[in-house]
Amino acid sequence: MDIQSFKSLLEIRALQTLGSSESSPTDNESIFSDMINELLGETSTASNAKISSLLATGTANNSNFVKELATLEKSPLESLLYKGSNAVFIPESVKQALANTYANNKLDSYVSDDVIGSTAYANSLAGSNEYTAIIEKAAATYQIPAKLIAAVIKQESNFNPTVVSHAGAQGLMQLMPKTAQYLGVTNAFDPEQNIMAGAKYLRQMLDKFNNDPSLALAAYNAGASRVTKYGGIPPFKETQNYVKKVMNYFTV
Repeated sequence: MDIQSFKSLLEIRALQTLGSSESSPTDNESIFSDMINELLGETSTASNAKISSLLATGTANNSNFVKELATLEKSPLESLLYKGSNAVFIPESVKQALANTYANNKLDSYVSDDVIGSTAYANSLAGSNEYTAIIEKAAATYQIPAKLIAAVIKQESNFNPTVVSHAGAQGLMQLMPKTAQYLGVTNAFDPEQNIMAGAKYLRQMLDKFNNDPSLALAAYNAGASRVTKYGGIPPFKETQNYVKKVMNYFTV
């Protein structure tokens, strides 16, 4: 049995275990047993008994589990898992369990890049509607696209005017206290003060870096001195991801 097949079986067990908080151990074993029976329904009786026994106890000692499974005849199990293709066979009961799991989990604005596609950005700026008038005022005052301001707010605070970061940045555009003071802000949690000041600072960064939005965003996140030092977007994963996400929100 190859490693992909083994991984699939373990993932089936892990998926069922994740739901244990909503069901009893007896229910868990019953569901898992049903999945294994469905998966192995076409193998021989002897193989069924051997594999079912291993799967029931295998997670306690994965090394022995692999060795024992390796002694079983290879083709019946692999043919069931792969069904003659490169796609791993997933029993219907597992598909339903996955669907139920996904239905109960929602992506937030900080989901990793490898699972977020362009469609996820399509309506990402809907939260800016509440601040449309302020954003448009800031855009007109500082000659910045309103959508770029909204994109920065989306990434910085997800349109939460009262959020405070672990570093102490405050409000919609996540102004650091000293920066807010420098920009004349008396209340960083006031949406208008925060957006107007954040847009003013973003305008300063655009002016400093020849109206290049990527460099201005990098400076907004990491500081202008670092952008100057590295001659471009600094080699920091946080800053690189920040620029990428804001530009995605802005351009989609």
